[in-house]
Amino acid sequence: MRVVSSKDWSAFTNTSTGVRTHWLRQREALVLSKSRPGFDRASAHKISGVLREIAGGEQPQLRFLVFDFAEGAGAAVAPDGFAEMVAATAELIIDTPVITIAWARSLLAGLDFDFAMNCAAIVAEREACFSFAGEPFDLFGLYAAVGRRIGFSRTERLIESEQTLSAAEARDLMLVRDVVPAQPEFSGISTYLTQFDRHYNASHAIFRAQRMAEPPIDRRPVIDIVHR
Repeated sequence: MRVVSSKDWSAFTNTSTGVRTHWLRQREALVLSKSRPGFDRASAHKISGVLREIAGGEQPQLRFLVFDFAEGAGAAVAPDGFAEMVAATAELIIDTPVITIAWARSLLAGLDFDFAMNCAAIVAEREACFSFAGEPFDLFGLYAAVGRRIGFSRTERLIESEQTLSAAEARDLMLVRDVVPAQPEFSGISTYLTQFDRHYNASHAIFRAQRMAEPPIDRRPVIDIVHR
């Protein structure tokens, strides 16, 4: 993956996938910004390709992989390749020195929320919110990921009531690591990573231990039922 300018950040966009790629050179961070809510086959393929490059050692200088969620709710039906992409994201912290962060700017719902819960951490801007509305089959992955964090009974109540949590409420439930003020472009991400980098080694070790202690989510039975 190439750097295309001498600025602190550089970017190039794949319009067919709705995924913009930004390199924050001074932070040793790669930011994948989604310009459309939800996932389709093209965006899952794009992100999976980036994950394979990182896992294969093609980005040895990388310390942070940030998924920038700027849009609202989208389609909830998982496309082909979604389960594999989520699994690769979850396992990246085990096999590489890269910390994955989901950066929430507005509404996080459906597949975006599901995917974010499989990153090492979620960071939310103050106006972000988190929705549990949707069909039970479509929320299986989210239910499993959130349930492991706060308990399945509490998660069931959130889904049954189709509740939407504010960023502060999600932080109180320990779904969100930090709540930060909104800043334009990538200023907020860069500022946060500057501070976070001071305890990078300890955080990576903790995130890695947490991931190793959690069993993988097997989505195949639910996916099979939905597609019948």
